[in-house]
Amino acid sequence: MKKILFVSPTGTLDNGAEISIYHLMAHLAKKGHKVINVAPIYLGEPENMHDEYIANFASQSIETHLLRAAKWWWEDAPGGLPADEETRTYYYRENISRIKNIIIDNEIDLVISNTVNVFQGAVAAACESTAHFWLIHEFPFDEFAYYASKIDFIEEQSDEIYSVDGLLNLELNNLFTSNIRKFVPYSDIEKITLKNGNISRLVCVGRISERKNPLELIKAFSQVNINNLELVFIGNSDENVQKECQDYINKKNIKNINFVGYMENPWEYFTDKDIFVSSSSLETFGLVYVEALLNGIPTIISDNPGYRSAMKIFEIGQMYELGNVEQLTQVIKEVVSNYDFYKKNSLENLEKVQQRYSVENCYKELVESIETLPVVENKPLRHLSKLLTINPPRTVYNSYLGRVKRKVKKLLKKV
Repeated sequence: MKKILFVSPTGTLDNGAEISIYHLMAHLAKKGHKVINVAPIYLGEPENMHDEYIANFASQSIETHLLRAAKWWWEDAPGGLPADEETRTYYYRENISRIKNIIIDNEIDLVISNTVNVFQGAVAAACESTAHFWLIHEFPFDEFAYYASKIDFIEEQSDEIYSVDGLLNLELNNLFTSNIRKFVPYSDIEKITLKNGNISRLVCVGRISERKNPLELIKAFSQVNINNLELVFIGNSDENVQKECQDYINKKNIKNINFVGYMENPWEYFTDKDIFVSSSSLETFGLVYVEALLNGIPTIISDNPGYRSAMKIFEIGQMYELGNVEQLTQVIKEVVSNYDFYKKNSLENLEKVQQRYSVENCYKELVESIETLPVVENKPLRHLSKLLTINPPRTVYNSYLGRVKRKVKKLLKKV
């Protein structure tokens, strides 16, 4: 039995990294390993805010510790700079200390950082000469371009580095000198019986955001010209992106487009006449594409890096060149016009998808590495353990909260 500590990115189960590795933790717990999870709770958030999150892990015999933080990710990671530098630094050091104590108290064999965006687990593991794995879900460009400058640190503080399989893995193996191993992000997808439908619909699932690139799909839909065909978007919206889409729809007088908002289980909305379509400009892997395949729904996806990675594994569905509206238009026409053929192909390949997408297959290499963990030699960072984990005493007047209290007092005096 191994004792494994995971450092989670958000303390929520609303993103692919958290969802997929939750299933890895549950799988390890079922195999008899002791699994502990740490996640952030931010300054000002109520203690009970993550009760449901904690309960989900507890149901799988996984202990969760919430650690108070000003910022949980690297300072230059997405999310801005909350509080002030002194407060952020204080909580970074405090959480390295708390993670180090969890390692000591539970005799942890391995620490796993479940995103490139967190570093406290790596530092705490090094202070205790404990094995550390880094799991990377993010491409090193756009909003995550910042971490390319940290590759030397990531390599130095990792005994193994894993990334999502496919193009991300190829990209990282070109950037790192270490061998970047791979896993497939798994989600326990509920299979549903699709309702009977009367008309053909193109359905896009996911947040209406710039990264999801909905306007490209709207432009293609406007050129399809198939009677009674509908386009439906399921998901919350970034206000500026939805406005841009709605302005285009109004300007071009496009009919039969519906924004239905967030649905807890969007697949219950699908019918046996629907086609899943995504024009997303970037995905790490594309779990929503896999969900469509597992429900026997014909798919049309862009050739962004994440979808290309998933397509190489499952080899099902239609793909078009991102940015090529004319090609997307033609692919939509082809699938709608020959729907029975594509539907039959989706159903015939269900068993293949299910076999390839099991928790055992998705994490096979990673679990083998965990279960055959070698003895770790002393790590040089152990010499700086106290420097990295002991904070000076904070008085109310040199803390962020102290400054807030002083401002409040000044305001009250003026009243």
